[in-house]
Amino acid sequence: MSAPNGTGTAATPAHAGSGASATTAPGENQRDASQPGSVRIARRVLRSVIAEATLSVPGVAQLARIGARWPEVLGRPFPYHGVGLLVHDTSVIIDLYLVVHPGANIVEVGSVVQESVCAAVERLLGLTVTAVNVFIQDVA
Repeated sequence: MSAPNGTGTAATPAHAGSGASATTAPGENQRDASQPGSVRIARRVLRSVIAEATLSVPGVAQLARIGARWPEVLGRPFPYHGVGLLVHDTSVIIDLYLVVHPGANIVEVGSVVQESVCAAVERLLGLTVTAVNVFIQDVA
């Protein structure tokens, strides 16, 4: 599991979906030729992909800045620049704290953000998105 301070990384398999695994007999130091190593994705890259996908949705004004530590009290990851991440192996749970434009259909904006973020993370990073939780913090 990654560090809660935003400095951890998410690991993705070198060949996502290949199902290949490196197995060695005791005393052997071999590597499966179909899997040359691992790819580590910094949390800031994951946050950047999420932020870009979120801000591209019509009706989203900005990601909210959360000053209080209440998400941690409730067992949620602390949001850094409006994005909270809980990464485990190749899956991620995303909490988004948003400010929407006045007159925007808030439920529709939230649903489109969920779809956009999920598609971007899975397509660009190869991670499995378990959940995208959207919290509308303000209208501005």
